[in-house]
Amino acid sequence: MIQVVYSTQHWIVPRIVMAIIAILLIAIVVTEGTARVKAGGSFLVKPGKFFIDNCDHVKLWGTLVLFIGYIFCLDIIGFTVTSIVFVFLFNVLYAGTEKKSLILSVILAVVSSVLISVLFGVVFNITLPDGFCTMAFPDFGFTIY
Repeated sequence: MIQVVYSTQHWIVPRIVMAIIAILLIAIVVTEGTARVKAGGSFLVKPGKFFIDNCDHVKLWGTLVLFIGYIFCLDIIGFTVTSIVFVFLFNVLYAGTEKKSLILSVILAVVSSVLISVLFGVVFNITLPDGFCTMAFPDFGFTIY
């Protein structure tokens, strides 16, 4: 029987997804390599250009840095506050810094993060990453992670 620790159950699905992605990566490398060998080439060949001409490197690398930062900060800060900050930063990265965009980004970040936190953490009773910004409300019987 599988033993699941309640405080770490939120890491079950990400680990399953990471394993599936790793298996699919291996499958892609093997199928592409065998196709190259059948065509008379080498199994591992240096591909051509990776980026298209005039791609937006700021958004590409900004997304990568923000995503890694989000994953790193989840267990330190907590789900809700980290999500508010990083959803806002993603919106700023893609929508810009006009006054209307910033106001909409703040509203979207706060509403979506709190809604997801309450839905999963309170309604479905699923643990979310907690940190120093986790807020417990023992009188009401729930926690905002």
